[in-house]
Amino acid sequence: MSPRGRPVDPEKQVEQKENLLDAAKALLGEKGYRAITIREIGERAAVNSAMIRYYFENKEGLFIALFDRMATIHFKHIADLSEQKNPLFSVIKGLLQLLNENAGVARLIHDEIFQSDSVLRDAFIERFPKRMANFLPKLIQAQLKIDDPLKAKYVAFNLISMLVMPFVGAPVRQLAWEISDREISTDEWAVHIYQLFTQGANSLSTINLQGNEPKAEEKL
Repeated sequence: MSPRGRPVDPEKQVEQKENLLDAAKALLGEKGYRAITIREIGERAAVNSAMIRYYFENKEGLFIALFDRMATIHFKHIADLSEQKNPLFSVIKGLLQLLNENAGVARLIHDEIFQSDSVLRDAFIERFPKRMANFLPKLIQAQLKIDDPLKAKYVAFNLISMLVMPFVGAPVRQLAWEISDREISTDEWAVHIYQLFTQGANSLSTINLQGNEPKAEEKL
């Protein structure tokens, strides 16, 4: 016999899990992770909040499952974009679209991932930054014809910083620089990032990245 309140229909279980994940994602767009309660998630999903413990053990487990789902969708999309005519520009546009459509993730990065004691930090880093750190330098190395893997890694990290910081640092962007959310959602912003990045990456071709003293001819 199934425990009280727990659906025996596998399709119903999948539906409830998806509804809970959808509710968690929606609430994350409205408030910080720590302000979200299990009861709120259940009410938003129209699912008994006790099912969160049954399916995910706790709120943390639910959000880790949300990371898993988002990462699966995100990296499949990124892989498809990398097959386009200009893969780097397509990936930049795709990443900006992801960040614009998931403002709650930027808030989560600011509130939780940057906190050394965050229970979600390691889970998030494994599913997004580490996978991107493995994928993006290879794409950049291939498209920009960069021979040095270390240089490719450095410029890839620089690109991620250019993309993410306007979202993580939204109050500074909005209040100090007066750059709106609408502006960073346009194609013009994607072109700006692409041109700024590629020009900067190409200028690094003569820079020594090993920390050694430049040779005499490099100083001229």
